[in-house]
Order: sequence, then structure tokens, then C-alpha cells
Amino acid sequence: MKKKKVIMVTMTIILLIVICYFAFQFVNQNQDIEDAIEQEFRSLRIYMEEIYAIEFLDDDRAMVFYSWAHPDFSNFGVMELEKTWRGWQFVEAISNRMERKNAWLKGVYAEITDHAILRGPTWASVDKIVIITDDGREYTPELGKAERQIWYLILEDEPFEEATFILYDSDGEVLREEVLQFDLNS
Repeated sequence: MKKKKVIMVTMTIILLIVICYFAFQFVNQNQDIEDAIEQEFRSLRIYMEEIYAIEFLDDDRAMVFYSWAHPDFSNFGVMELEKTWRGWQFVEAISNRMERKNAWLKGVYAEITDHAILRGPTWASVDKIVIITDDGREYTPELGKAERQIWYLILEDEPFEEATFILYDSDGEVLREEVLQFDLNS
């Protein structure tokens, strides 16, 4: 009789654990990614003005691009989050600071976990950017809008130190061509 009671209690506890696990998974899967990211930012005491893009690397990893400003500088950050059984969790973050001045395009190079990232501000009238490296590789970075318009590129191959950036407007007309150099050692 005592053995039956122990088995029943054990089975009840296992059943409760399984039910709780699936309920927790259901809540996590239906959690809004932006709400989860904001909660993670608050828990890390990071105060930013704008999230300008969220890029999902796969189902369980995301890059969050954000910015904040001070009177003479603009700050651009990237945070990697990973989805765990407890929800979206911080992995790593980096930020760069750029002086504000009237330039059509600026950019910086950074590495976060196992990714190389290029990013920076551009004018609001830019609708598309094409990047052409000296060795002929061509990229089209994403544009994100927040306080300012930001371009960003997560590189899948080797980074480059210099490239020509062609800026287009919404009609497909070339607004400007600029050559940017990147410090790969920063």
C-alpha cells in the first residue's frame, strides 16, 4: 500500500512538472519579441532611445540594433539575444560612438559573438544602398529608421577595409557615391 502511494505521489509530481514545462513554453513562444527585448534592456540597465531593427539569425538568436544620442555624438549599439527555456536572454552587446556632423554616410566595423557587422547613419532621403568592395563583392545593407536612418550589414564572409557605397533615392536615382574605410582592428 505504501509503495502505491509513493508511486502515485511521484507520478503526480512528474505530471505537474510536465504541465508546468509546457505552459511555460507556450507563454515563451507567444511572447512578443519586442516586449521581451525591452524587458531584457531594462534588466541590464541600458537606456536607449530607439530600437531600429531586429534581425533573427535563426529561431533562437536575434540581433537587436539600437541607438541613443547625446548633444554632440550619436551612439549605435548591437545586442545579441538568445532564446532559452527562460525566454530571451542577453548574450553580448557592443556600441560605437560617432560624432554628429553633416555627412551623407558614416560607418563602423564591429564584431559580436561570431558575426562581423558594419553599420552607421545615413540621410533620410536614402532609400537603398549598394556596397561594392575592391574585389568585386556586392552587398545591399538593410535600412532601419529610428531617431535617424541607420544602415547595417551582418557579413556572412570576410570583412573588408574599404568599399564604395552607392546611395539611391526612392526613384532609383543615384544620390551620391562615397568610399568608406573601416578599421578592422577596433
